[in-house]
Amino acid sequence: MAKISKIKKVKNLGLVFSDFSWKPATPSFKEVNLVYGWNGCGKTTLTRWFSEVEESSQSNIQYEFEVEDGTSFKEADEFTTSIRVFNQDYIEENVRILDSRANTISILLGATNKKLVEQIRRDETTLNGDANDPKNVGKLHEFQGYTQKKQRKEKENEKAFSEVAKTIGAAISGRSGAPRNYRSPNAKKDFANLTEPRLLTDDEIEKSTLAIRQEMLDELDPIEAKAISTDGVKHNIIESLSNCYEQGRKLSATSVEAEAISRLTENPDIAEWVEQGKLLHERHESDKCEYCGNAISPARLLQLAKHFNDEDRRLKERIEVVLAQLREIHGFLTRMSLYDEVRLYHELREKYRLVENEFEQSKALLLAQVTALGTILRDKKAETNKVVPLEVKFDVQKFQSALSSLNSVLNEHNVKTKGFQAIQADAEKKLTEHHLSSIFEDVTNRRKEIETLEEDLVKREQEISIVQARIAHARSQISSTHKACTQISENLTTFLGRNELTFTPDIEVVTNDDGIQEEITTGYKIMRGEKPATRLSEGEKTAIAFVYFVVHLSDGQFQKQNGIVVVDDPVSSLDSNSLYQAFSFLKNAVKDCEQVIILTHNFDFLKLLINWRGGARKKKTGFYMVNNYMDGDSRRASIDAMDSELQEYESEYHYLFKRLREMRDEQDGSIARAYPVPNIARKVWESFLMYRVPNSQSFYLKMDMLKNTGFDAQKLDAIYKFTNDQSHITGAGFNPSLVPETKKVLNEIFEMMKTIAPDHYSVLDEATK
Repeated sequence: MAKISKIKKVKNLGLVFSDFSWKPATPSFKEVNLVYGWNGCGKTTLTRWFSEVEESSQSNIQYEFEVEDGTSFKEADEFTTSIRVFNQDYIEENVRILDSRANTISILLGATNKKLVEQIRRDETTLNGDANDPKNVGKLHEFQGYTQKKQRKEKENEKAFSEVAKTIGAAISGRSGAPRNYRSPNAKKDFANLTEPRLLTDDEIEKSTLAIRQEMLDELDPIEAKAISTDGVKHNIIESLSNCYEQGRKLSATSVEAEAISRLTENPDIAEWVEQGKLLHERHESDKCEYCGNAISPARLLQLAKHFNDEDRRLKERIEVVLAQLREIHGFLTRMSLYDEVRLYHELREKYRLVENEFEQSKALLLAQVTALGTILRDKKAETNKVVPLEVKFDVQKFQSALSSLNSVLNEHNVKTKGFQAIQADAEKKLTEHHLSSIFEDVTNRRKEIETLEEDLVKREQEISIVQARIAHARSQISSTHKACTQISENLTTFLGRNELTFTPDIEVVTNDDGIQEEITTGYKIMRGEKPATRLSEGEKTAIAFVYFVVHLSDGQFQKQNGIVVVDDPVSSLDSNSLYQAFSFLKNAVKDCEQVIILTHNFDFLKLLINWRGGARKKKTGFYMVNNYMDGDSRRASIDAMDSELQEYESEYHYLFKRLREMRDEQDGSIARAYPVPNIARKVWESFLMYRVPNSQSFYLKMDMLKNTGFDAQKLDAIYKFTNDQSHITGAGFNPSLVPETKKVLNEIFEMMKTIAPDHYSVLDEATK
């Protein structure tokens, strides 16, 4: 919370505060602030500014003020420090006279109390219904009915979730077939993520169910056409087949020239046998036939050499190389084996069987083609001198395609194995969403109905709460009347210093809806002694309002230690006998407040306040005056530091005499200097009249008696007229033509006092120098 240190500017607040600015020379507000100002100077308007800060009236008032830490606030800013203001507005709002009754607490007027009782009865009928009107069952009964309807809808949804949870639990059970621990909360959680129905086809259900209940199988290596060695270089079987075919094509088209031996040419098997025998004899350097033991003649050896020449040998060797490769390829193809289909996932087996059959067919065809090529080359080897047509082709493309298809199925199998858990999770999700989708429409529709019911229930509950709060508030107001009466009566006695006025509650016996009689406070009477008061003085009204104000400073809604209290003339219209009691009451009422601002026009009350804030308290006290000045044709207010004389002099008369003397000396022919003179001149004039003519007559008659002193009667009339007429002007009502008269009347006042009461004048003059 924060204390207000200065009101930097105010615009559009009444007349005198329509364009206000805080003077640099004016000290900042302190903990306790005493503000002095005459009636009409703008004190009450100033307190209305505090009321505006407390609770904006949505007017066009503009302002800016500063708190003790230097922070500034404007009219649009929220100021969280609580402010309570006592002024004439507060009195008018809280003290009313109706049929000889005072409403010190406006809500506790007799008529208002009766209205409160009637309001309670109407509100209770609104809540509980009317037994005589079957259609009016009351808001509470209606609320209960809507609540039960909502609960039924909620139970229907609960049942739907419980049942579907069982179905889902069974559907997503594993290979063992045991239901999963899937409950209603799981179903609700998964349902929350379902934005639309996601029903599966029968085939999709079967597929997802199979995925959940399958076991994970091992990955299978792809079937490869492994590399084989050809001429010391490794090739895969497809490349080797292509190479063999190309070599076979070339060799079958190659022939050699030789002196052929017809017997050998006609019998390739004999030729092969003889050729092998020739090579063996050459290797063992034998000149005899190892078969018959006879010598081999040179002529025969020459004949065989011409038949089996080097070119023929080389061609046969090349053919043999290709035949060897073909045998290796044939053996590899023959040994190629496939995986048993049981090693694959069930849903892949049919596809696997199809591609397996295609592969076996293509392999068999290729084996036949390899065999055919081998036969051709063997025939060629026996007849190297002939060109043999190559009438066979290798269907490698079909074999490759079948092998690729086979491995594609194996890859599907391996992909599933690698992502087996994810696949099962996806299958579980699909089945879960499928079964939740079966209740999607019903649950969604019921939820919409529940939402509508909840909105209606919230609205009805708010309506019921408002009515219940109104009943409770009305009852608390009525029940607090006894306590308020006692407390205000006691405080009023303390404030006034006498116990003339007391408050007595009016009690009325009524019969409630249950037929039981009860006492209800319908208001209270203001008693003057033992009799009801018929009217109140303005001072009593002010006293009652201020006592009520003080009582409510402790109502729990305002924290004194964190709040600002502004009090404007609580002793207005009080007689002097009550002044000290009122001062004491005020002092005790505001002692714990964070900041206090007290405004008064009563000099005697001001002196009590100044003396209270003397000594050590003075450091925490600000002393101020609200002064008026002319700004062109407009009257303005300023907040200034209180004149030291006001604090020092025990009599306002001394201070006013000194100020009037200063004004006389300051007159320079301007409205600004002349404007404040009439009010002070009147106070000095009337104080002098009361001193010189101490009777109860009017000021006019007192003035008339002074004419017997020998002082100029015309001057006395001029002084009376000037002080009486010009002291009541406001705003632009001061006529510029009166500026010269102001200076003239000022001189005449001092001349009059000095002439009629020279000793009195001398004492005043000396005391105020």
